[in-house]
Amino acid sequence: MRTNIDRPQFLPAPDPQTPQHWHGALPRHEAERVLGADLAEALATGEWVQPWPGVVLPAALLRDPMARAAAALLRAGDQGVISGPTAVAMHGCGPVEDAVHVTVPYDRELRSHGDMVVHHAWFRETEVIELDGLRVQALDVALADVLCSGPQRRALDCLERALGRLGSGAEHFRALIGERLARRRDRRGTRRAWALLELAWA
Repeated sequence: MRTNIDRPQFLPAPDPQTPQHWHGALPRHEAERVLGADLAEALATGEWVQPWPGVVLPAALLRDPMARAAAALLRAGDQGVISGPTAVAMHGCGPVEDAVHVTVPYDRELRSHGDMVVHHAWFRETEVIELDGLRVQALDVALADVLCSGPQRRALDCLERALGRLGSGAEHFRALIGERLARRRDRRGTRRAWALLELAWA
């Protein structure tokens, strides 16, 4: 079955000069330009917070999944992408977790910080889509990652949610994930992922 794994999906990343695309999150230097000295006072009083270095957002949005994802992307940089379980959740096929997973290229020097989990990998822009103005792994790519590295029961549940939503396209999607696994450079967890892929109910 031809699955067209390299179909073009990528849309341009949002312009960092238009803060509305970032769901309330801002680079700290941009917040300082907009708010001036008021930012320091807002951070001191807890009205604004800095979840990760260089990124701020209103405290009221600290637990908002979209604001947190946007803040993580601002921290990750232009080539970062929301990935793994966070991407699966953004596609509506998994639970929202406190940790935000982002993937950056190997040449981007960035480490995990608190509940922002950083992964390093080479990836193609055809594996990235735009969701709500944010760069997010395509669902098949994110699910392949989760099947290889996530808790088995949760990974299977996420896969079955995705298959259940696709109706007649479920088996095509299963084959697409299979191609992702076959092409995966990091072979760790792929045997388990294949077993879960075959086990999942459509």
